[in-house]
Amino acid sequence: MNPFSRTQTAHLKIDRIPVTAMILPSLLTALFLTCEASYAYSTFSITNNTTKNNLVAQNRGSCDQFLQALAIRETGQQSPPYDIENTLGFIGKYQFGESLLIELGYYQVENPYNGGGNGVDKNYWLGTWTGKNEINSKEEFMQNKNNVQETAIREAFRLNWDRISQTLQGNGRSIEEFIGQERQGVRITPSGILAAAHLRGETGVTNLLLNDEVSTDENGTSILDYLREFADYESCV
Repeated sequence: MNPFSRTQTAHLKIDRIPVTAMILPSLLTALFLTCEASYAYSTFSITNNTTKNNLVAQNRGSCDQFLQALAIRETGQQSPPYDIENTLGFIGKYQFGESLLIELGYYQVENPYNGGGNGVDKNYWLGTWTGKNEINSKEEFMQNKNNVQETAIREAFRLNWDRISQTLQGNGRSIEEFIGQERQGVRITPSGILAAAHLRGETGVTNLLLNDEVSTDENGTSILDYLREFADYESCV
């Protein structure tokens, strides 16, 4: 019932409520507001921007929830499978390509696909597997043997984060100073950076941060889309 439509009789009944019964809710409200304000102060008084962002990010979702959301976006399926491959030969729950798995030490091939640069026109997977994490074939990787895909995505996050940090440091900058800034109306967060790097690599992210340069993948997906969609999760690094 809408409280503003109550009758005058109802208001008279409220007037008869003992004063002590009205004081208790007021005290509880004051206590709640005090606790809420204390939490906000303790969170936002932290000087390290990345730490602050991760504390706030936990309100949206954990690292596992971040990864699940990323996998759904990458595969287009609500229950992302491990044994999926797209038309360009990207494989797995997080759509790994040859170049990334080479960098992570799982795979080697002389001429990998690298997004239309100097490599071939897709991931053909004609190279060899190194045996890292006991993975000796594409089939074993797609079967997620030894939980390899979950391990590899976290390794990729750490690799991209470290490389972005190094590039920014070479320009006299740091990741922390960009957290909370905006690029073309999209706020920068640690989890957004990691997702954007998964889409466009560390070069795509550093070009965006330093030069406001927006890139897209082979399907026309903008780096800004990932920066926006995956903001405010716990970052997994």
